[in-house]
Amino acid sequence: MQIRTLTSKDIPQAVKGWNNCFIYDQVTEQRFRHIVLDDPNYEADGNLVATDGDEVIGFVSAIAREGVAGRDGRGRPEEIDYGYIKGLYLLEGRDMQIKRQLLKRAFDYLCSKGKRIVRVLLYTGHYFFPGIDTRYETELSFYESQGFQKITTVDDVAADLRDFQPTEYQQDAQRRMQKIGVKVVDYQPSMLTAMRDFVEKIQIPHWFPEGWEEGFGESGHTLVALKENDVVGWANYWPHPESGSFGPIAVLPEFREHGIGTCLLMESMLRMQRLSTPKVVAGWAATEFYLKSGWYICRQYIVFQKELNSNAKP
Repeated sequence: MQIRTLTSKDIPQAVKGWNNCFIYDQVTEQRFRHIVLDDPNYEADGNLVATDGDEVIGFVSAIAREGVAGRDGRGRPEEIDYGYIKGLYLLEGRDMQIKRQLLKRAFDYLCSKGKRIVRVLLYTGHYFFPGIDTRYETELSFYESQGFQKITTVDDVAADLRDFQPTEYQQDAQRRMQKIGVKVVDYQPSMLTAMRDFVEKIQIPHWFPEGWEEGFGESGHTLVALKENDVVGWANYWPHPESGSFGPIAVLPEFREHGIGTCLLMESMLRMQRLSTPKVVAGWAATEFYLKSGWYICRQYIVFQKELNSNAKP
């Protein structure tokens, strides 16, 4: 058995192993490359495979943003001490000591970058999942056995769009929004200056890193809430023939409690419905906001955390 850095040639086997271990989080080679190799914060020393001869039997991906923002510009000051385990697996039937060694190597890498805390996950860059799905009982037990603490749960939420009609709650939100002179419209390139002002006020760098303007809104699935010519809210929606997705969404603090977020959500649902999207999912969600509009929790994740030191051992 050998532990070494991941190479591009390892991807097919690494993906096969991932899909064997994480049955609820199947990935393609393209998505695996995007999440691991295409992450601007990727460093080879944090991404390792365990091999038995020519066979990849285990994998770990650890991320440590340099400084505050990181190379992706999405880091926040309160996260400066955090490193992240994006994924870790060992094929069934193999010696669990190998999995612990992979984790130890990830700890060593994060400590070398000056990180004091490791999380699984809540990473705002390219990620496979925001935490460990509650159905992976073996994985949950593993992290607990290695000294990790459960710090929170994260939900994915969903809604059926096939027979969707705006609810009374959403209709009331629309009336409240209109009462203060706000309307929801498609984003247009001519609104870029107003959007820049919104981004400066909202201060969410992991959604709007440096250079966010390039290609912004090109998908045609971007809505904004306008108060005269000012952008006071924004949302993205992503239709798909099998299952669409929604988010992110944000409303300026001084314009909240007027139904604007609910109207951005409702309009996105209606537009996806017209595009024959049968259902929609929002990941890593502000659950209560969606439940008020008739959505339901479809997945739950546990987020783990552990303090590190220079001699961190699993």
